[in-house]
Amino acid sequence: MALRLALRRLSSKPVPLGLESSQAASLKQSITGFFGQVKSLNLGKFFEEKYFWEKANVGPFFLLLFFTPTIYRSFKDFYWTRQLRKLSTEEIISDRYEWLRLNMIQDEVEAALISKMPAGGVQPLELGPSSPP
Repeated sequence: MALRLALRRLSSKPVPLGLESSQAASLKQSITGFFGQVKSLNLGKFFEEKYFWEKANVGPFFLLLFFTPTIYRSFKDFYWTRQLRKLSTEEIISDRYEWLRLNMIQDEVEAALISKMPAGGVQPLELGPSSPP
């Protein structure tokens, strides 16, 4: 019950249909303001020397310039880790199939040899008489 009362107290007030809440209106306004700034960005004016050093907000530009090698390395490591993990899995599966194929061939060869074996089995090879003269 206390949780329900706390949730009720912290939740926003209900808004009738057709009217916008103040949170939605402020979010919508900030998004349109951001896209308006992006559309009005003129790179020629931004990188003009006087404007660039005196009026432009260059913090994000230099942060991007400074962190580009780190960001690039992180994405590259992430990409190659995923690719090599996938390749490793594929190699393991391929090796298992190769092992299974070789063992199946070996079993077939052994079965063929056993079927051609003489009734008494294979006689040992002797280089001389088994008993002395």
